Amino acid sequence: MIETSMTNIAENKCHSHSRGSSADLQSVIEHVAHLLPTQGPITSFVHHNTLHAFEELPFEAAVKQAIATFDCQPYFSEERFRELQSSGRIRRQDLRSVLMEDLGVRGDELIGLFGTRFQLRLAMLDHPMRMANSTELRWLVAETSAMREFERNVSSTLREKMVSSTRQWAAL
Repeated sequence: MIETSMTNIAENKCHSHSRGSSADLQSVIEHVAHLLPTQGPITSFVHHNTLHAFEELPFEAAVKQAIATFDCQPYFSEERFRELQSSGRIRRQDLRSVLMEDLGVRGDELIGLFGTRFQLRLAMLDHPMRMANSTELRWLVAETSAMREFERNVSSTLREKMVSSTRQWAAL
């Protein structure tokens, strides 16, 4: 509505000037400018801090308390995370940085066959954990190559390590 009014004013002003010079255009702009706000449009406005009741808590604790209190989902779903990761919006280097910061010196701890705690956590972010009940697992083992082949992106070093360890375990 305002846009239409401004267009009408501008058109009327322009039609009243037959020359169409840059001075006329400047005059139209100045005349119409007083109808516009001094700031651009606000696309979103947060008027209320939903965590204000938990201000005394550290941020993560406040979020956890809000989840329990408001029965909400404050973080992306795993599906949304995977979409953002595959689109490049969440970058691997960022995941690595956050993990290193989160794990600190514990990141270098060895975790069984998986390598370090850091490597395991990064692998868990790179590859979705598939959940299944016992019937589904039996089907998966019987009908797919899941127990006979590694995924393509598993390094040859890790493959050899896992095969060797499994052989040792099976020989017991």
